[in-house]
Amino acid sequence: MTSKLVFLTGATGLIGFRVLVFCLRNGYRVRVALRALSKKDVILQTQSIRALSTESNLSFVEVPVFSSETAFDQSLQDVDFVIHVAAPIASVAPGTIKTDLADHYTKSTTNAALNLLNAAQTHRTVKRILFTSSLAALIDYVTDSDATIHTETTRPVNIQQPPYGSTFEAYTAAKVATLSRIEHWVASEKPAFDVVQMAPGHVFGPNELENDPVELLRTGSNRIILAPVTGEAYNSEPGVTVHLDDVAEAHVRALHPSIPGNQLYILSSGGLNGTRLDECLKIVARSFPEHVGETLPNNGSLPSSVFKVDASESARILGINFIPYEQQVRDTVGYYLECVGLRSTPTSLE
Repeated sequence: MTSKLVFLTGATGLIGFRVLVFCLRNGYRVRVALRALSKKDVILQTQSIRALSTESNLSFVEVPVFSSETAFDQSLQDVDFVIHVAAPIASVAPGTIKTDLADHYTKSTTNAALNLLNAAQTHRTVKRILFTSSLAALIDYVTDSDATIHTETTRPVNIQQPPYGSTFEAYTAAKVATLSRIEHWVASEKPAFDVVQMAPGHVFGPNELENDPVELLRTGSNRIILAPVTGEAYNSEPGVTVHLDDVAEAHVRALHPSIPGNQLYILSSGGLNGTRLDECLKIVARSFPEHVGETLPNNGSLPSSVFKVDASESARILGINFIPYEQQVRDTVGYYLECVGLRSTPTSLE
């Protein structure tokens, strides 16, 4: 019997690439959407993809502009599942955003999601669409307080409007707006397929697509950990984290029909009270003592803000015991050390 076909966006990013690996490991065929087909070489040359020997299950299609109304009309042919990971990230190098923040984040994110939904309506084979959202989608910038407990059914009433004062404000507004637009679309259109939203906290784990230690320190969620352990003072961040592998595993498990659709799942490892992010300094001190000093000054700062989430129901339904923060830090920093050539035993990506 032919294995199910997954259409995947975002495979050149941290989460999307790991979702690709996990889908292939679990026997799915995957059609990867790339803005330029030339980017497929980066994916094909990775250790994880080469080790799988699943070339027959992996194909690529060029979709230059996700926000174009007809972007996905042809690429969903014969697709069983859609996993839409691609979206602008909050942690970017200064000066890299050349457009208005609202256009870069909100407009591009919501348009791509709605284009996928509309395209899937015309392809009767699609059974489920997974959207990679974020815990940021549950933030109400007016009513939230330190006492607010966010669950799978929490929805903000207020969406911060432009102009935005920071990339984080724009990113958060985009996530809130996109979640709302998707749910309104589903309620209005009542499609034959169902929709699942994944809402992870800060995602930490080895980024196999990037082995330049300078770039690892510039962008992406791993920078939140890497900055303080390399001596920088980092801004306050919500103490909600999850291992990259748990995020990928959750996406693959959510393809199974036993997992209820048309709802959101929270991915966060720290329990209701969250994680003290600056514990990364103690974890590094005991895990990599031989590198603490010149390579890992380990004397920066990373204050945590309060953002309470209850992920227990999501963990129960998905059957996931979240990997603890200590392992998230060890894997992230260990990969960084591997990239600067200081580790004799490579970090496992299996």
